[in-house]
Amino acid sequence: MASHGWGHLVRIFRNILGKRSMAVFEYETELECSPHSLFEFLRRPANVAQVSKPDLGIKFTSAPDVLHQGAQIDFQIVSFGQVFKSTHLISEMAEPTLLIEQQVTGPMKAWRHRHEYVANGQGVIKRDIVDFQLPGGILGMLLSESKVIDHLEDGFFYREQRLKELIDRGVLQ
Repeated sequence: MASHGWGHLVRIFRNILGKRSMAVFEYETELECSPHSLFEFLRRPANVAQVSKPDLGIKFTSAPDVLHQGAQIDFQIVSFGQVFKSTHLISEMAEPTLLIEQQVTGPMKAWRHRHEYVANGQGVIKRDIVDFQLPGGILGMLLSESKVIDHLEDGFFYREQRLKELIDRGVLQ
């Protein structure tokens, strides 16, 4: 697994739900801005694209300017050398502390991303928890949980660095 330094915590564990097994990835970082500022910035798909790794090639094909509970977002990404289309639903939102998105259609058998924003004395703890289940078929045979987890860690580390740059420039306060 990739390791990027001290600015974050990565926890990986498995959650057994009956006969279904989900991989769980958690990434945590502390940022020196308010939870409200960070939440408002990241609930805009255009800003998410701005702080995503360029090689991810994220392109929102249909999304509101500002996410809200019940919103649906259609996008495509480039991952593992392939273009994947996906539709996610914002299933839960509590401003400015929580946003949960779930895959409706896409490459994974299951995907749930929980975005948490917790105030602390220095600003905010940004916690991303991704529960996923690999797909079946040929794609499922080519992927492994460790490959997906490495990809997630690299992507969240990149996002963390871009957010810190925006904070340093005064874009996020």
